[in-house]
Amino acid sequence: MELDPLFRIVVCIAVLHLMIIAPSAGADARTLYSQGGEFLKQGNYAAAIDTYKTAVALDPEYLDAWISLAYAYAQSNRLDDAAGAYEHAISISPDNIPALKGLSYIYSRLGKDQEALRIIDRAVEINPVDPLSWLQKGLTLSALGRVNESIPVYRKVLELSPDNYDAWLCMGLDYFSAGEYQPALEAFDQALKIDDRSDIAWKYKGDTLSRMGRYTEAIEAYNRGLLVSPGNEDLLRARDAAQTALRRYLEGDQSSSFTTGLPGLGLFLILLVVVVIICAGAGAYFVIRNRRTRRAGRGGPGLPPLTGAAARGESAAGTHHDVFISYSSMDKAVADAACAFLESRGIRCWIAPRDVLPGENYPRSIVEAIDGSRVMVLVFSSHSNASHHVVRELTHAVSRGVIILPFRIEEVQPSKDMEYLIGIPHWLDAINPPLERHLVYLAETVETLLRTPSRPEQ
Repeated sequence: MELDPLFRIVVCIAVLHLMIIAPSAGADARTLYSQGGEFLKQGNYAAAIDTYKTAVALDPEYLDAWISLAYAYAQSNRLDDAAGAYEHAISISPDNIPALKGLSYIYSRLGKDQEALRIIDRAVEINPVDPLSWLQKGLTLSALGRVNESIPVYRKVLELSPDNYDAWLCMGLDYFSAGEYQPALEAFDQALKIDDRSDIAWKYKGDTLSRMGRYTEAIEAYNRGLLVSPGNEDLLRARDAAQTALRRYLEGDQSSSFTTGLPGLGLFLILLVVVVIICAGAGAYFVIRNRRTRRAGRGGPGLPPLTGAAARGESAAGTHHDVFISYSSMDKAVADAACAFLESRGIRCWIAPRDVLPGENYPRSIVEAIDGSRVMVLVFSSHSNASHHVVRELTHAVSRGVIILPFRIEEVQPSKDMEYLIGIPHWLDAINPPLERHLVYLAETVETLLRTPSRPEQ
């Protein structure tokens, strides 16, 4: 029986579609994927997002494009969108390790630490010999304050990768926070054998020795750190404190300790440890990934930070925030308390050193964080009043039209520089305890300022 001519035409068109059009759509998706990588290389994340979205629209099962889209979202501070893209990638390939690691990291940045732990546990179960998955699990446990569980995890990392600097450092920090100073000292020594130019490791080695009453050795550790990081204020203050404690000991006051004459420093150190751990949780894994990628030599120099199967989804830096917290390191306990309280009210904050990824340019990170803020909370005290770093932060904030909200914790007359920069008669006073009452008013004030449609003039 002869086929109807119209039917033959329809069949021919369908065959042509299968032979030509459908394959070309697939090719287009891959071309777009390559273009997205070029945009990432240029730092043009908005264009990368548009390109990857088009690629996954053409090929909804394109796993690499979904992971790259998640990365671009994270670089643009769109963490919720990044989580959604990683979740879609996992729906395509439930055992994809890069997607699981990326989603765990994003959950941590969103404050969903329990979910982050659940996801990274899946990655560890799928590949139990991957030290990077174990490291990320340890960092997540540290961020949750579960040091009794995180320390054995770091030891597992070291079984798999004995020269892992980050595992030694983070294990030392957890031992230090638990008051177990001898194993903390041993861990910091191991970290310094791997990287003797780590000012953080020298700082905490000195702190550990001071807690053990070994002041001369502590001073030597601080001096080594200062060779690496000249003028580092934390190292200078810690060295001065150790020298003071040593003098008192030699003068006969053998009851002196590292914290004698320094009220609140013990709490400050413990809180600082927690913040450093959180910062490491946000970045140490990705530093290792970059080192590993460089060693592998995939793609050669000059390629974007996310190219090829080896790097897919393994980095997801970036964090959305509305508030920048400026403070002197001597007021770290108050700054941390303010940050924690504001974030408990849903106000996302940027605070150093937590939000500066290891390996990032520190001053540039500060400048970019201020540029991305609407409000700067200044923890004002005698220490911040005399801090050149705080003055530089305020100066940049003023130049960018960021609202400055002084949170005064001491009755101190502002310096001329500070008075000029702040230039407003209203303070949020937090001089009289309890601090919690003042934090409530601080949060309410910040919420009011953030409800304005744009940055008002100060």
